[in-house]
Amino acid sequence: MRKIHITYNSQEKKRITEPILSEKPDVIYYIYHHGENEDIFLNYKESNINTIKTNLKKCTVIECHVNYIDYYDIISNLAKIISSEKANNEDKEVFFTINMGTGSKMVAVANIDAHRLWDNIELIYPYSLNYDPKAESTHSGILISAELPKFKFEKPPIDLIKAMQILYWLMKHDRFDRERDFVLQKNLQEAIFRTFKIRSVKKNENPRDLDTSEKMSLNRGIIYPLIKRWKFIYRERQGRDYKIHFTDAGFKMVRVFMNYDYGINFEN
Repeated sequence: MRKIHITYNSQEKKRITEPILSEKPDVIYYIYHHGENEDIFLNYKESNINTIKTNLKKCTVIECHVNYIDYYDIISNLAKIISSEKANNEDKEVFFTINMGTGSKMVAVANIDAHRLWDNIELIYPYSLNYDPKAESTHSGILISAELPKFKFEKPPIDLIKAMQILYWLMKHDRFDRERDFVLQKNLQEAIFRTFKIRSVKKNENPRDLDTSEKMSLNRGIIYPLIKRWKFIYRERQGRDYKIHFTDAGFKMVRVFMNYDYGINFEN
C-alpha cells in the first residue's frame, strides 16, 4: 500500500506534524495558501516541513499552494493529486489521509466533497484540550482524534461523468480549433459512440437505423439524465439538431471532473 498524507498550512505545529510522524506516509502534500494575499504563516510551513524531514528521512514532501477561499481551486488541486497518484501507482493500492484540522473552512468543505467523490480517502480531525488562539501554536499538549460522521453524497454515474468530460473537451477543441460554449448534439454523439467509444448500440447495416439507435441511446442514457436528474446541461434547438450547453452548476462540476482521470485518453 502507498500512503499519501494531505495537510494544509496553518498556525499549528503538533496538530500538523504529529499525525504525520505517527502515520509515516510515503508522500506528504503540504499545501499552503496563495490568493489575493500571501500566507501569513509561512514560518510554520518551514518549521513543520523541517520537523517532518528530520524525523522521516524516506518520506517525500511535495509543496503546493491553493487559494484557501476558492472552493474550485482547492478541490481541483485535490483531484489532480488523487488522480495522478493512482495513475502513477497502478500496481499498488493508494490510500489517502486528509487532515481536516488544518486550512480554512472552505478547505474543509472541499476535503469533505473529495472524500465523497473518490475512493480510499480517510479524513482525520486531530485536536487538543489545550487550545489558545493567542499562543504560538493554537493546539498544544496531548492530541486527540475526533470521530467524524459518515458522509453520504450523490454523484453522477461514471458514464455521465465521462460524457461531461467529453462535452467539455469538445467545447475546447472543435475542428476549427475554436472555443465555444456549446456543442452540437450530433458531434457529441460522434464522440461518444465512435471517437471515445464510451457507449455502444447493436450494429446495424442501415446507417439511418444505426443513427436512430444511437440518438435514442444518447438521449435516454446521457442527455435526459444530465438535464432532468442532475441539471448539469440544457439544450437549444438549432435546425434539426440541438446545441448542448452546461448550466452554471454543470460547468463548475465539470471543471472538477476534468482534473481526475476517469479513463478517457484525450491525447489521441
